[in-house]
Amino acid sequence: MDSLDAVASGQIEDRFTEFFNSYYIDQINDMYVSYPKKRSVLIDTKDLERYDVDLATELQENPDVIMPIASSALTKLSPSDLKEPVYARFFGSEANMPLIQDVGSEHINKLLTLDSLVVKRSEIIPRVQVAKFKCTFCGSTIETKIDKDDVPEICPQCKRRALKQINNESKFINMQRLAVQDPLERLRGSTPTWHLEVVIDDDLVNTIIPGDRVSITGILRIRPRRNAKGKEDKSLFTPFFDTVSLRPKQKEFAELDITGEDEAAILEMSKDPNIFDKITKSIAPSIYGYDEIKSALALQLFGGTAEKKLIDGGAIRSDIHIMLIGDPGSAKTRLLQAVTAIVPKGIYVSGKSTTSAGLTASAERDELSEGGWTLKAGALVLGSGGEVSIDEFDKISEEDKSSLLEALESQTISVAKAGIVARFSAKTSVLAAANPKFGRFDKNAYPSDQFNISPALLSRFDLIFPIQDIMDEEQDKSIARHILLQHESAGAKVSGATNYEQPQLPPITPEMLRKYIAYAKRHINPRLTQEASKRIEDYYLNLRSKGMRTGSTPITPRQIEGLVRMAEASTKSRLSNKIELKDAELAIALFQYMFKTLGVDSAGNLDIDRIMTGFPKEKISKMNQIVALIKKLDEGSGADYKRVLDDAEALNISRVDTTKYVNELERSGDIYTPKPGILKLVKREEE
Repeated sequence: MDSLDAVASGQIEDRFTEFFNSYYIDQINDMYVSYPKKRSVLIDTKDLERYDVDLATELQENPDVIMPIASSALTKLSPSDLKEPVYARFFGSEANMPLIQDVGSEHINKLLTLDSLVVKRSEIIPRVQVAKFKCTFCGSTIETKIDKDDVPEICPQCKRRALKQINNESKFINMQRLAVQDPLERLRGSTPTWHLEVVIDDDLVNTIIPGDRVSITGILRIRPRRNAKGKEDKSLFTPFFDTVSLRPKQKEFAELDITGEDEAAILEMSKDPNIFDKITKSIAPSIYGYDEIKSALALQLFGGTAEKKLIDGGAIRSDIHIMLIGDPGSAKTRLLQAVTAIVPKGIYVSGKSTTSAGLTASAERDELSEGGWTLKAGALVLGSGGEVSIDEFDKISEEDKSSLLEALESQTISVAKAGIVARFSAKTSVLAAANPKFGRFDKNAYPSDQFNISPALLSRFDLIFPIQDIMDEEQDKSIARHILLQHESAGAKVSGATNYEQPQLPPITPEMLRKYIAYAKRHINPRLTQEASKRIEDYYLNLRSKGMRTGSTPITPRQIEGLVRMAEASTKSRLSNKIELKDAELAIALFQYMFKTLGVDSAGNLDIDRIMTGFPKEKISKMNQIVALIKKLDEGSGADYKRVLDDAEALNISRVDTTKYVNELERSGDIYTPKPGILKLVKREEE
């Protein structure tokens, strides 16, 4: 640096010293008290603009020149000598805040701020900061500071390519690589997400995990791109982001700008006594009917009261999970896509093309950590704070379904692999759809027998709705007219016609509905009143007392939490903070609708175990009768299968059911077949 540069540098350093003393002296003193555990101070660029606009502008345009001077000024404010460096970490550069997908050549070497969602994180990689080299030809040694990818190869003395690094005399710092993308709510339509490599080092490593929403301020840099053989291409470059500061952002349902005018319109809408009906009719208006299902989807969009804790500190889930099961061609996929379109942070995936790592999280080897282990977030982690729609849920493999159990109930995802143990947040509501194994849904068969979904996983859903294609002349006529009218209208618009019948428009536009829900989730936190609490308690006790008389289990304590969540969501839809009786009644009505379509046995009794365990009272009773028959007919060499079928039929157990239950007993290891046509009980040793 020449004398003029040295003078300019000294003047800039003096300006930073004065700035730090005026604006950040308390934070700097706190840092030095905690040093070396804490070695950086966050500096808001807005404060620098207020102090010196020209200096702030120079920082934006030439960060590589200005930031080392700022850190030097910070170091000189230390009360003692420093063994480790300290950093002035600037943030808040909102003037330069592009989408990640728009970051390009015009941003190279500029200070940017990126609103980012962390997708991957590598393991810690040691990086040389100050390297010592020895020339193997002339023997001279040099010591130099190493930039991100700038390692010297030629000896400055003999000008030969003979430098060899002396590792034990070099200084290293920790480095980590991240992959980030634009948050889903900042993208619209079918815009694909684009990943950008981010480099963090020193005291920033291990401060965030995949799934975190962060504001990253840094400098866009480039390095030569390498081909498949590892040779550099001098004309093509790969961008990466050199981080200056990281600031976590609060995950919300929507980062929507709600103006004062919007807020006034939202508050006025909430006064309408029919607001919930209007919200329901605004969800998937192109699909006819399904009033109960659309009501449930409306409740899912609002969700329950967030951040509630049990007395022992355990978190209470506020998100509502819904499963749609039923006949093909019944618009399940359209419903999922409609909800994903409403939610600002919505992810749609298909069970046929996803894995547990794609849904939850994983630790894997990839190029980000150059063959090392990388933590990678899946859809449920990336969708945290929003909604994930999973189509073809029954097509997900058994191993992948088991990884969803923790995610659906505790809303966390644990990864333990290759010595890496991590836990991710997955606070998202799940809307899933599944098709029956045999084509059509049979309301008389047990749900667990019709779908490749375990009862344990089914029990994690607050509401399960069967969708049946029922032959009804009046309903069929209404559905056909509804579909054809929309096609007529769409065709007329394309052709430019003006005289045609308009389909009924939704009461609330999608954009206003999105803002209304975002406002409710951000500002409304309903609480139970005595009246609503008593209604839910009475409903629970009434069903339990009926179960005591019939021997079935109509409801369990888990369903109480589901009813509370739905009542809270109903209250949010009115922008009220008190759960009233009508909110509890709506929750009970939806639960009862599910119950009567899925939870009624052949005797007309309500039994939640038809859904939750796959072993309702009537099934267990029949299986016990079959076991008793086998034991009775076994005279030493086993029971004749045909006699078991005949005697079971005399007990009003059909031959089809008997065959099915015998197969289940064989699979569970309770009976076996010593030879064809003979059944025998497995003798168990007494403990």
